[in-house]
Amino acid sequence: MRNLTLTVTLVAIVTFSFAIYFLVSHFSPQTPVIEKTSPTPISPTQTLTPPQATTCKPEQLSGTLSAQGAAGNIYAKLTLTNIGKTACDVELGNTITAIFEAKNIVLHPMQTVSPETLSLMPGDKAYSQVHYPNGPQCQSGITPVSITVQYSTNQTSAFFKPDAQTGKVLVQACSAQTEKTTIDIWPLSKNPITP
Repeated sequence: MRNLTLTVTLVAIVTFSFAIYFLVSHFSPQTPVIEKTSPTPISPTQTLTPPQATTCKPEQLSGTLSAQGAAGNIYAKLTLTNIGKTACDVELGNTITAIFEAKNIVLHPMQTVSPETLSLMPGDKAYSQVHYPNGPQCQSGITPVSITVQYSTNQTSAFFKPDAQTGKVLVQACSAQTEKTTIDIWPLSKNPITP
């Protein structure tokens, strides 16, 4: 009889324990489990790439030409500025040219440079320079010739306007078609050109 009482007591304790466990686990407030994750590390071979810039559109570029005379020569500083609100790319190198109607003007590139892309943030600049004679020695006399200096690639273009005016530059060229006037042009560069 004593064994039976002991068995009944043990069964009652076990049953009571399960009942308490059931009530506590199902009716107590649950705390949400937040899983912590660490950021994925960047391996030494990976690099973060900035947003890709696109080729500058003509409306993003402003070109100015500032000419200064010196002992029979005119050196004109060219500045190409990104006036847009986003970064864009220009092509450095032999992308500066002059447009004119005269037949006796000769363009002379000062260097031949491989093309290179330069990303211009808003307000950033690229530089070039042109040189032409100030009253060349001509037997036939002198005739002012109007030229336009331009940045030009397959994708875009921009004109260099003298002091933000008409865009025309007057060059003192020889009157005779047989006498040539040379205009020297430097490549577009990320640094200012000095004569």
